[in-house]
Amino acid sequence: MTCAMSVILIMQIQIEKRAVIFGTIGSIPGFIVGSLFIDVYLTSQQKKMLFVSIWSSFAIALFILNVQHGRKTYDIIPNFKPWKASVLIMTGLVGGIFTAFAGSGVDICVFSILTLLFRVTEKTATPTSVVLMGINTMIGVYWRAVWEGNISNLALEYAIVSVPIAVTMAPLGSFLGSHLHRQILAIFIYVLEGLAVIGFIITKPAINLMINGAIIVFVAFIFFICISKAGKKLIQNEEALRYQTPESLNDLII
Repeated sequence: MTCAMSVILIMQIQIEKRAVIFGTIGSIPGFIVGSLFIDVYLTSQQKKMLFVSIWSSFAIALFILNVQHGRKTYDIIPNFKPWKASVLIMTGLVGGIFTAFAGSGVDICVFSILTLLFRVTEKTATPTSVVLMGINTMIGVYWRAVWEGNISNLALEYAIVSVPIAVTMAPLGSFLGSHLHRQILAIFIYVLEGLAVIGFIITKPAINLMINGAIIVFVAFIFFICISKAGKKLIQNEEALRYQTPESLNDLII
């Protein structure tokens, strides 16, 4: 993530800076809470289930976006107000908790809120989520390595092995992602998530884990539908105020 983030910043790709700032403000305490009070009580199989479920939710969010043809989008959050900053902070808090035990989450949460609620285009939301996750990756590694000091040798070996792949493919992915059509990117996500689900099933998890995962995905689907409808209503109200005539504003005041 940090390699991809570096490419995005070097190429000066459009991001929503306020989402990065306020999302990080919320994700830091969220990560700490998740590390101290949730992660320690989860087994490896439960973490795998949650990881797959969270990414399935991300695929659902993309699907909901892609079926909304001709929707109005913005390069950045329109008419930014304090309550929108509060929403981003709370989203970062929840995402930070997810990141603590699943290794990913704040990027997915912020991406979903940006695109479904605030109607920010995926061309901005995607690199924004990558930058946000890159920052949180560094914070998470620092917390695990310095404050907790409980990174296993196996985890370090995995990190060392992944370095050649990360430093080459992550920047390449960021570069290609800035040029490919969003539908192509969505297809990649669908395929990768399908493979992740298949891989999880191959490990023969307990039935209760599969049921819990299905429930999480279903709840996420309902949640994203509600957020999408709220976003549509929000944009309609803001557009109505934006194009309101001075006469109608005076009538409202009177």
